[in-house]
Amino acid sequence: MEKQPLLQKPEDSSTWSLKGWITSCLPRAPPMPENPPDDLEAMLHSSSPSDSDPLPELPSAGTVQSKLGAGEKLKELRKLMKRHNIAVYIVPSEDEHQSEFTAVADKRREFLTGFKGSAGIAVVTLDDAETLSGEAALSTDGRYFLQAEKELDLKYWQLLKQGQVGYPSWQEFALKRAASSKFSNIISVDPKLLSLSVGQYFSSTSRYRGVVFKPFIEYNLVDEVWGNEKPSRTRDKAYVYTAQYSGESTNDKIARVRNIIRQKGATHLVITALDDIGWLFNLRADHSIPFSPFFFAYAVVSLDKVWLYADNDIIASVKPYLLSIESLSIKSYESFYSDLSTIKATVHDHSVRVILPSKSACNYALLTSLPSSVSRQTLIYNSVVAVLKLVKNKTELLNAKVAQAKDSLVFIIFFAWLENELIHKKNKINEYEAAQKIYSIRARFPSFKGLSYETISSTGPNAAIIHYEPTKDNNAIIDPKLPYLIDSGGHYLEGTTDITRTFKFGPDGLTHEMMKYFTLVLKGHIAVAMAKFPAESPASGTILDAYARQALWNEGLDFNHGTGHGVGAFGNVHEGPLYISTTAGGSGNAVYFKEGGILTNEPGFYVDGQFGFRVESELEIIKSKVGKSRQGEEFLAFNYLTKVPLGLNLIDPQYLSSVEKRWINSYHQSIVDDFGNMLLKIGEYRAYAWLLKETTPIA
Repeated sequence: MEKQPLLQKPEDSSTWSLKGWITSCLPRAPPMPENPPDDLEAMLHSSSPSDSDPLPELPSAGTVQSKLGAGEKLKELRKLMKRHNIAVYIVPSEDEHQSEFTAVADKRREFLTGFKGSAGIAVVTLDDAETLSGEAALSTDGRYFLQAEKELDLKYWQLLKQGQVGYPSWQEFALKRAASSKFSNIISVDPKLLSLSVGQYFSSTSRYRGVVFKPFIEYNLVDEVWGNEKPSRTRDKAYVYTAQYSGESTNDKIARVRNIIRQKGATHLVITALDDIGWLFNLRADHSIPFSPFFFAYAVVSLDKVWLYADNDIIASVKPYLLSIESLSIKSYESFYSDLSTIKATVHDHSVRVILPSKSACNYALLTSLPSSVSRQTLIYNSVVAVLKLVKNKTELLNAKVAQAKDSLVFIIFFAWLENELIHKKNKINEYEAAQKIYSIRARFPSFKGLSYETISSTGPNAAIIHYEPTKDNNAIIDPKLPYLIDSGGHYLEGTTDITRTFKFGPDGLTHEMMKYFTLVLKGHIAVAMAKFPAESPASGTILDAYARQALWNEGLDFNHGTGHGVGAFGNVHEGPLYISTTAGGSGNAVYFKEGGILTNEPGFYVDGQFGFRVESELEIIKSKVGKSRQGEEFLAFNYLTKVPLGLNLIDPQYLSSVEKRWINSYHQSIVDDFGNMLLKIGEYRAYAWLLKETTPIA
């Protein structure tokens, strides 16, 4: 993709408006047609500047290639398990940094199982060393049940459906198989890939189950099976994420981090999450990890020094910038664990106290790599940087609005195109072509840096597969008689987006059942968007999750995924620890819902084999202007960032209250106010007419 020039904000911020700046971020308008459409109906069927753009190949998470079949992989793995006296071997999805999106070289679970979903864990057992027999199970959550059933070779693999009655947890499965194995009682795993919380669970539980938990760090058994077919990691060059986007210097961020280290009575902070390192050092990279704009690195911050562990060929181009970071030492990526094992008290700090990432974000090997001189009783588990970056600064918040405006325009232009193709032209468009089209429209906007995840473009039954992603070779023709769901996001220099809409094009095939289910989902979405809640409650995420489900619960219905997640500032599209989910409150007292946070609101409902519905937008947490809590604190509320029509064809007004109707009408009018003239300015007459049609007030 041709690089776009960076846009500079005027130095005097009082002289410009957000709408004006967004206008400056639009694609260059084409020459005005000699006879532009003279009415809305003609506009609906007019051409768009993007119509002649070729459909590009889509970026993907990368595919694991292997000549070995499912049975051969398991046989070779069990040979290694036999050699090392292992009864149960655990294969997580994550890399050493506990990343959600991983490089192809780190897709060990996908290589072994064939399952391509981003979440899941494999458990392989060896019961008889002579016959190399045993079981193999994949555990994943409700987003992926249908996908896993399609992708697993069920001759060799069984699916453990997380949270479903009749299925054991993968932990229980592993413990029972190790306890009953005729071969050995050892459960093992590569400790760099397993979270500390899970590792400690096995370490404590195995003692009274007749099982031994014995991580094997010498090498990864799956890597050994993968052999020469295993690719190397991509070594993409890092670049500086400048102040016009980050809003804060690295030296200032490090100063804030050191204040927290002091407050906690610690001396060192270990940082392993790639997005935390990218945020702290104001660095990004485009191609090291699919859909994640970061590179492989570790970092340690002490009260007077900073260490960045990254390979020279990755950071060579930013060395002049790195020299501006006070007290920074640069070391090789491979030296991190050996350095960790030699942390000693300094002249000024005779007692070292280390902060590690939270136990769910820290890998098990970090704990075991620390020297014995560092008392494990004094370790602190706190993902300091992850929590800091949840609250966006003023620059990040402004940029997030610009990114959302761009992507909202992308969706409007896309839907106008798709409806014209399906209904007016009667063309056959498949799911993958639709995903290509929305990608090509995004590419017209300045500072677009790529997709934030693989596009979910799904018609009818495929929309019931929550994380269905069409490919060039595996897709369906979009059926205008059925609902169509698209869940797609982008990275821009200004920010990261995550938007979902479900549309029904034309009246043919529309049923009362479709409208009812969609409207119940929409009611939950609006309930969250309108919510007011106390500022200092650790249970906010859990309570808001109930808001999203209440309308469905009243009908005996539910959905099998979380309601929302934090979103990074040109960062990871799923940014913890901010969540709206049934478990978001947890058992701790941490408060993550704070002014300046950005998260999604995405309830849904799915009928296997028929259709699925989801509405997702991004929200900014703001202070409410109404009242005070019992503790005298201001309530929090949401500023709705995404501006894409909700889909009138699927809305059944009989299920809506007057308040909900007013909210929808006001929201739709705000989209027209914000974007109507912009669309005309860039020659998107079809999208303009479509927008007016889709924002007709509901009576």
